[in-house]
Amino acid sequence: MTASTGIAVTPVVLCGGAGSRLWPMSRDDRPKQFHALVDERSLLVNTVERVASLVPELSFRPALVVGSASLGDALEHELAGASVEPELIVLEPCIRDTAAAIAAAVSAIAEKDPDELVIVLPSDARIDDVEAFQHVVAKAARVARESDAIMTIGIKPSRAETQYGYIEKGEPLGEGFRTVRFREKPDLKTAQRYLESGDFLWNAGIFLFRAGRLAYDYKRLQPDIWKTASAAVAQGVRKGRRLSLDPVAFASSPKLSIDYAIMEKAGNIGVVPATFDWDDLGSWAQLYDGAMKDADGNALSGDVIAIEASGTLVRASDATVAIAGVSDLVVVAEDGKVLVTHRDTTHLVKNATQAYKAREDRANRKTVRSWLLETALPFWAEHGIDWRHGGVHEALLFDGSPAPHGKKRLRVLARQIYCFSHAKTMGWDGDAERILRHLFDTLTQTGWHADGGWIHLFNPDGTVQDASRDAYDQCFVLLGLAWLFRATGWPEARSWANRTLNYMDSVLADREHGGFLETAAGDLPRRANPHMHCLEAMLAWYEATGEAAFLDRAEAVVVLFEQHFFDPATGTLSEFFEPGWSPRRDSAADTRIEPGHHYEWVWLLERFLAHRDRPGVAAKARQLFATALAFGHHAATGAAADGVQPDGTALDRRARLWPQTEALKAALVYERQGLASAAALRKRSFDVLFAHYLDGPVAGGWYDAIDADGRVAADDMPSSTLYHVLCALAEYAEL
Repeated sequence: MTASTGIAVTPVVLCGGAGSRLWPMSRDDRPKQFHALVDERSLLVNTVERVASLVPELSFRPALVVGSASLGDALEHELAGASVEPELIVLEPCIRDTAAAIAAAVSAIAEKDPDELVIVLPSDARIDDVEAFQHVVAKAARVARESDAIMTIGIKPSRAETQYGYIEKGEPLGEGFRTVRFREKPDLKTAQRYLESGDFLWNAGIFLFRAGRLAYDYKRLQPDIWKTASAAVAQGVRKGRRLSLDPVAFASSPKLSIDYAIMEKAGNIGVVPATFDWDDLGSWAQLYDGAMKDADGNALSGDVIAIEASGTLVRASDATVAIAGVSDLVVVAEDGKVLVTHRDTTHLVKNATQAYKAREDRANRKTVRSWLLETALPFWAEHGIDWRHGGVHEALLFDGSPAPHGKKRLRVLARQIYCFSHAKTMGWDGDAERILRHLFDTLTQTGWHADGGWIHLFNPDGTVQDASRDAYDQCFVLLGLAWLFRATGWPEARSWANRTLNYMDSVLADREHGGFLETAAGDLPRRANPHMHCLEAMLAWYEATGEAAFLDRAEAVVVLFEQHFFDPATGTLSEFFEPGWSPRRDSAADTRIEPGHHYEWVWLLERFLAHRDRPGVAAKARQLFATALAFGHHAATGAAADGVQPDGTALDRRARLWPQTEALKAALVYERQGLASAAALRKRSFDVLFAHYLDGPVAGGWYDAIDADGRVAADDMPSSTLYHVLCALAEYAEL
C-alpha cells in the first residue's frame, strides 16, 4: 500500500436500505451490503477497503459508517473482517432517510474542523478499479477545495436506464463541470434522450464537500434536520466505536433524501465524471450481467443442475435447484424461499418483496390469533378456573393440574376477568359468559372487605387469608372491571368500579404528595408499579366509556411519572420511594430497575398520548425504551432480563416471561412510528416468546422463566401470566 500525503478526506459510508430488489437474498436482517456478490468479501467490506489510501494525491482518514441500530451487531461483526478499521459506527434508531443520516455524521466533523473535506458514499456498489476511483475522488477534492462547491461523481450512462437518477452537467468547473440540475428516475423515452445528448450522468450517490459548507446549507435550507441530527449526536451514547444516536432527537427529524433536502436547492454544485466502471448491483439482471458464466451463458451458484438451459442466473443457497429446457430466467433459492422471474422483468422483484412482507405479517397475526383463541384460552378455561372453591388457581403444574400453592392472590382473579373479557371482545367462541359470571361472583361475594376495598389473599379453599388492602390489588380490579363492562355492558361492573374508586379516594389517596399509599397503614417503600396499573385501568375505563374524568385520572398518574418516577439523570424509571416520593438509594435492591416495567410504561404513556397530548412525555418514554433496549437483554437469548442497575451493570440472570410481552408491546408502538430498532425488537421479542416460553410443556401453557443461557427456570405456570400473554399477543394479532 502506497503512503499518501495528498488532500485529506474523511469518508462517510452509508449502510442503509434493505435491497428489496434482491429478495430473497437481501432481507431486512441481512441487507445487500452484507453479502459477497463480487468476490469473497461483502460489499460493505469492499467499500471500506476502497477508502484505504493508494494514490499519492489523496489521503483518506478512518471512515465513519452509518447504519441501522437494529444491525449494530451485524455491522461490527462484518467490519471486523476489513483490513482497515472505521473510526466510528453511527447507529440510527429509526429510518429518517439520507439527509438526516448525513447530517448526523457531518455535524461532529464540522464542529471539530469545518474545513475538513468529507466524502459520502453508499456501501453497496461495485467498483473494481480502486486506483481509478481514488484519482477521480482526488479531482473532486481539488475542485471542492478551490471552489467550495459540493461535488458529486457521475457515471457515464451505458444504456437508457430508468432506475437511476441523473445529473445534468453544464460548463466546466476546474477538473469537472458545474451541475445544471438533478433529474429524478425518468421514463424510457426520457432516458433515451439523456443517453443520446451526452450531457447527463448517472447519479451514483457519491458526494464530496467541505464540512462547513454542507453545515451552512443545512442550517440555511433544512434547519430542523440539522438541529435534530446534531442533537441526536450530542445526546447519543458512545460505547466503544459505536455511537447510538439519541432516539428522541433523531426521530423528530424530517424524513427527506439528501438530493431533495440539499442538492437540488443549494447552488454551486459540481460533478466529476467517473473514469472507472460502476454498478450499483441493484437487480438480479445486473448481477447476471457482471457474473461469471458457463458456455451456455448461465451464471450458477450453489447446488445447481442445468440441462439444456441458457442465459439463466441461479443462486441455490439452501436447496438443490434443477433447471431444464429454460432460458433467460432468474432462479433464487435462499432462506426457505424461491424466486423465479424472467431476466427482463427483475424490476418486479420489489413488488414481490412487498407482497411477501405483507403476507408474512398477516400469516403471523393469523397464527397468533389462532394460538390465543383456539389453544391458550381453551386450556386455561378448562384447567385454570377453580369451579369448586371459586375464582382461579394460583398456578398450574406442567401437566395442567393445580400447583400446590398455599394461597390465591385476588389480583390473579382480577387479571383473569380482564383476560376472558378481552377474549370475548375478540370473538372467542368459548363459554366466556359463564366464566366471567363465576369470576365476577367470586370477586364480589368473597373479595370485598366489610370496611371497603378488596382483600389481598385467599386460601386455596376460597376463604380469606389476608384481608389487607393495597393499591396494587385495587388497580387490577379496576382494570378487570373496565374490560368486563366493555365486553358485557353489565351495569354492576360499573357500580363496583365506582365503589373501588371511592375507597381509594377516601382511604388510600395521598392528599399531600399525590398518588396512592401502598396500604391504608402507609406501608413503605412506596412503589411506582401500582400507579402504572392505575394508569392502565383509567385508560381502559376511558376507552370503555369516553368519560373525560377517567382520562383526567390517567393524566394525574402521568404527572407523577414526570415529576417523580422518571430519573432524567439516567433515563430510567425508579421503582421504590420514601413517603414524599424521593427515590430510595440505600442499596442495590433500591436502585435496581426493571426493563419490563420500562417497556410497559412506554406502551401506556404512548397510549395516553394518543388521547391527550402532554409535551415532554414522549421524549421521556423514548428514553425508557432506549435504556431498556441497550442494557436490559441477555446476549445469548435476546430475552429481557428481570432487572439491571441503571448503569447497565448487574444484569439479572433470570428472565421471566412477562418482560418479553412488554417488550413486544412497546416495540409495536414504536414500529408504527418508524423506529428501526423497534421493528427489530418486535421480531426478536416475538421469536423469543415462541422459542423459549410459549413452546411450553403443554399446548397453551408456558415456561414462566429462563436463565441467561436459555434454560428453564420455573417450576410451574403462574395463572397471572395469562394477562401479559393475552394483552401482548392480542395487540400483535389485531394490528
